[in-house]
Amino acid sequence: MVLVCTVALTRPLPTSLTNSATKTIQVTGTGTVSTSPDQALLYLAVQTQATTAAQATSANAVTMTNVIAALTSAGIGKNSIQTVSYTLTPTYSNPVNQSVPPTIIGYIAVNSIQVTVNDLGSIGKILDQAISAGANEVQGVSFTLSSSTLATIQKQALQLALTDADGQAKALATTLGVTIVGPISVTPGYEFQPTNYSRFAAAAQTPIQSGTLQVTATVQVTYAFT
Repeated sequence: MVLVCTVALTRPLPTSLTNSATKTIQVTGTGTVSTSPDQALLYLAVQTQATTAAQATSANAVTMTNVIAALTSAGIGKNSIQTVSYTLTPTYSNPVNQSVPPTIIGYIAVNSIQVTVNDLGSIGKILDQAISAGANEVQGVSFTLSSSTLATIQKQALQLALTDADGQAKALATTLGVTIVGPISVTPGYEFQPTNYSRFAAAAQTPIQSGTLQVTATVQVTYAFT
């Protein structure tokens, strides 16, 4: 835990609270809570290449349909599968004679989807089934927290941050020989970074370790003192 502490004297406050001569102490408290993720986001894609755009997109649609069917049979609801990108790009010839312009020789279609998984123990199985069904790109896995869990953990971290800020203010007041009147402003902030993995070697069954996540809350509190 890193504590950041600053002292500001004779900082003016709103007249509804005090007058311009009120003295203040400003501190920044920090609270961190570690927890296990309860949700994962899988990023899968199907890439197909063909001579014509129609052939590339048609083949891609057939394969992605098979992948989605495999995901749903593995227990993933259709509302947990969403398309994140779809691209169709031409491929060009590379003529030896530089004076000859390149020509289109085919097309590549890429359909990328995001799959939300709540049963973390099934991630390896789901990846293997998707790959067997035709997914030929595993673009990454992100371990994160569901919105309800994140809200709960943020509250816990905020409570720790407020306790930290209060302890700093009291320590400063004791050192300076002043008396804390009470807090007059509070500004909270949060920091949360999901854990991302981008490289996998498919195996039966692909091992995936979720690890732990940290949610950090910071709170800047201004106290009036006399």
